[in-house]
Amino acid sequence: MFDLQQQPRSAPAPDGHRDFPLQIYTLGRFSVTHGVEPIRFARKAQRRPLQLLKALIALGGRAVGTDRLGMALWPELEGDMAYNAFEITLHRLRRLIGVDRALVLRDGLLTLDNRRCWVDVWAFEQTASRTEALLNSPAPNPDELDSMSSRVVALYHGHFLGRETPEPWSISLRERLRSKFLRHLVDIARYWERIGRHEAAVQCYQKGLEVDDLAEIFYQQLMICYQQLGRKSEALAVYRRCRRTLSLILSITPSPATEAIRRCLTQV
Repeated sequence: MFDLQQQPRSAPAPDGHRDFPLQIYTLGRFSVTHGVEPIRFARKAQRRPLQLLKALIALGGRAVGTDRLGMALWPELEGDMAYNAFEITLHRLRRLIGVDRALVLRDGLLTLDNRRCWVDVWAFEQTASRTEALLNSPAPNPDELDSMSSRVVALYHGHFLGRETPEPWSISLRERLRSKFLRHLVDIARYWERIGRHEAAVQCYQKGLEVDDLAEIFYQQLMICYQQLGRKSEALAVYRRCRRTLSLILSITPSPATEAIRRCLTQV
């Protein structure tokens, strides 16, 4: 798995993010930068305003109903009490981030202004979608594809909100981003295989195992790539890792498809 806490709080990211007054990092960790300096938060006093910011991003970041945010953060409160708690928390959050008009409340809908705020989740999804479109074009340019895929990987430092205990409102986005990243790795790796760039495919499958070491597809394709590269011992080492991991964590054995690749490797 990614060592989510080892990522630098102000790690560089693509897409001109430094042009925005506010930069919000949520993939693999949570950090907010105003200008070029990370904002330092007192853990207890500012917990609720930061929860509001996280929930807003998790629920889409744009035109999110105050009632929906209230239910997410104050499920025990009803009506005016929930809205009063929301108003107080929003006021504290605005003071905390210090960017004028970054949070726009209009007609009961709260929006994080994308003209003033750069959010890594948004950049990741946009870049992944552009890469997918290029990959599905009639004749993708390998160099351009390599550059865009590298940006996708650079943006995905880890799961949404890192090692924080998942909240009910964060789980859907966390799983969607994780699935999108893994799908990206499989799709781009298979393209590299088709054009004979097996080393590049190996890197993608290895990255996939860092995110999900229970996904047999990554073991299987990694074994095949090593076979294509004439690196049989490494392919068999991948099989042994797969068998050990599945046994220890799930108490199961590799699938028939994985075993078939292993038999192919051991044939004289």
